[in-house]
This record gives sequence, structure tokens and C-alpha cells, in this order.
Amino acid sequence: FFKNLQINTYWARTESDQPLGLHGNDTSYRAQLDYNGDRYGLQVERLGIGDAFNPEVGFVKRLDMFRNFAQARFSPRPGGRSAIRKYVYQATVDYIENGSGSLETRTVSGEFALDFKNPDRIGVLYTDEFEFLPVPLRIGSLTLPVGSYAFDTVRINYNMGQQRTVSANLSVDVGTFYDGRKTTLSVARGRVPVTHQLSFEPTYSYNDVRLSVGQFTAHLAGSRVTYTMTPLMFVSALLQYNSGTNAVSTNARLRWEYRPGSELFVVY
Repeated sequence: FFKNLQINTYWARTESDQPLGLHGNDTSYRAQLDYNGDRYGLQVERLGIGDAFNPEVGFVKRLDMFRNFAQARFSPRPGGRSAIRKYVYQATVDYIENGSGSLETRTVSGEFALDFKNPDRIGVLYTDEFEFLPVPLRIGSLTLPVGSYAFDTVRINYNMGQQRTVSANLSVDVGTFYDGRKTTLSVARGRVPVTHQLSFEPTYSYNDVRLSVGQFTAHLAGSRVTYTMTPLMFVSALLQYNSGTNAVSTNARLRWEYRPGSELFVVY
């Protein structure tokens, strides 16, 4: 509707011939209103997924839930010759309860950010969270018991404009985490061109977690490597190391467009 208003909705119900033993609410629905203007933004959503909703084809992240979500943004542009392109003030509330009306997850956050004309971005985000664990949760090498947990985090991030020769998104998270504390340092969306044909996109995350049941440090490092042989052929690989599982994973592929509209992929 108009230029910036969108309304998204669906209603679905599933029936299964398989003896899955599913009894209960087999429906799901969603209603969302999204206004995405330049100066103002607003999004509200109601999502419901029954405990017996079983689409079979596809995936459902979370059953037996009702989600209420709201996000408001105010982003004025300064006049004159300011180096700042836009101020961003944003608040978000995410409230999830189960079919019986018990609160399972709540996230309340507020963010202030500066979008520069170059176009870098710097921001501060505060998040207050609540999580109920109906079953024990394994985090790294530790296991948290069943219970209710409330914790909050402050994040400072700096995103470099993609027009830079070397760019990345840098962030620091500090705060409480379930019944302890967590500090996270991360580098995401990195880009380092070596030649016109070879480029690296490194990522790295450091997590220092200290809980009542113990503590651990986790490192997650990786990179996407792309080498272009010709305008119609390139090789790319995603390499990642996880210290928590002491595992190295690789996904590599060759793409060759041997004639317009016809391609060959070889993936390992």
C-alpha cells in the first residue's frame, strides 16, 4: 500500500496420514504490518504456531508458540555539511509465550547509531533478555539446568563501508549471560582483496563464558576464499575452525558458465 507500507499475512492448517500421534492445535497464522519510511519505521507482528502443526515439507523452528513483536525507528537526517548521513534511534520488543500462556522468551532492546556519508556506521545496542529453559541447555562444554534466566548485554559495533579496500564489521559484547557473564569479540563480513582474481572474507569470534556450572573460552575462525580464473569460471571455499568441537569444516565449489544460461557446479 502506498510507497512504504506492507501487510503480510497467512493462515495454514496441516493434516497428516502418518501415525505421528499429534493431537492439539494444528494451525498456524501470521499477521504483520511493516512501514519502512526514511524518517520513521514501524513493524508489528503476531505469529502463532500450534503444538500439532506439522507441515512435513519444510521446517518449523519452534512449535507451540505465540509471538508478539514490535519495532519502532526514528532516523532523522541532519542538514548542512555534516559528515553524518542519518541518526538512528530504534526500540524492539519480542515477546514469546507457549500455548498455555506461559512466558518462554522476552527480548527488549534499544539502539542508537550513526550512519556516516562515507558510509561507515557506529552504534550502541542494549538488550534485556528473559529465557525459560524447559529442558537442560548445553552451551559449549557446559550444561545449564532447567529454570528461568534474566540477563542483559551491551554491544558496541563499528561497520566499515564496503567501498573500502579492506572492510569489516567489528563488535564487542559485554554483559550477563544466563546465570553468569559473557564477553564476545567478533569480526564479521570482512573483505581483503589480494589481487583482482583472489580475495579473502575472514570472520572471527571470541567468546569468554563464565557460568555457575563452569567456564570456557571458544574461538570460531573462518574465511571465504574466492579465486576467479575467467569471467565465466571461479572457485570459492568456505573454511571454518571451531575450538569448541575442535573441528575444521570446508565447503568448496567450482562454478563454470560454459555457455550463456548453462552452468556446471562441482561441490565438495
